[in-house]
Amino acid sequence: MDALTAVPTAWRGVPAWLVLGDRLQIVLTVTGCHLASLRLRGEDLDPLWQPQWPAADPRTVTGSPTGAYGDGPEAALLAGIVGSNLCLDRFGAPWPGEERPLHGEAGLARYERTQPARERVDFTAWLPEARLQVERHVHLDGTTLHLATTVRHLGGCARAVEWCEHTSLGGSFLDGLRIRADIDRVANWPGPRAADSRFPMAAPEARIATDRALAVPAADDPPCGDVLAARVLVRDDATWTAENPRWRRRLSARWRASDFPWLALWTQHRSRTGPPWSGRERVRGMELSTKPFPEGKPPAVRARSYLGRSTLCEVPPGAGRKHAIQLRWERME
Repeated sequence: MDALTAVPTAWRGVPAWLVLGDRLQIVLTVTGCHLASLRLRGEDLDPLWQPQWPAADPRTVTGSPTGAYGDGPEAALLAGIVGSNLCLDRFGAPWPGEERPLHGEAGLARYERTQPARERVDFTAWLPEARLQVERHVHLDGTTLHLATTVRHLGGCARAVEWCEHTSLGGSFLDGLRIRADIDRVANWPGPRAADSRFPMAAPEARIATDRALAVPAADDPPCGDVLAARVLVRDDATWTAENPRWRRRLSARWRASDFPWLALWTQHRSRTGPPWSGRERVRGMELSTKPFPEGKPPAVRARSYLGRSTLCEVPPGAGRKHAIQLRWERME
């Protein structure tokens, strides 16, 4: 593992930390601990999504019909979202009666940084509504980012949570992008589908061809947007890989399929016209998750399993639960 240097910085005008390894440099925001940037040292090319709207402190944002960031529970998250973000203890809208933001509190909490070893930097936050302690552990090894997250609670019984590592790709990295993934079935969004969906007529459990689901719209394609659920193959290490032949760069992810048995595929191609989207954003979300869809509280049919895969994630008392992912950003040979 590389010896790391971590220093305060700013990203899109908000406080952040710059972490330097031998070959990689990453940026994580103080609020939300979003992985804002992932670059090879000395390069500007970044595969992660950078929203075109200005960032703001989520504590100053309230959703309203005239708000700059929308009028629902998503407003606070959208104010600071960038790159790859942690969704916890919700993946989707808050459940009925909850006062949580979209995708839970993890994306809005303020994280403290420590460096317990030369090769490791930790980021820690407390989620007051969910009453969860979150620790993000960062290692860099050459061109690979090792990101492990530990979740703990103070109760005496296991706690069910929803958990997603929501990596969003964007910018010029999308142009000509080719994506592969260890998935064997793709299901359509279970609710009403908008006319701009790429699969408006497919029933929720209809089999969508994986190559069509993984395809990224070309820059000049008509506006479209959808969310699909991809079932991950049962194996110790699952992967997805995104390659851009034009830039000769590759981003790949590796994780335990037992941790994240689902890969939600979010495509947003200039179809959202309300604030702050304004019909400009192009994003592909590669969302490793414990549940198939970011749909709020799932119905009973998807509460524990769906299409033969688990949808339940429980955090035991005491030591808690740890999930790890690896992101490798490298030149293609």
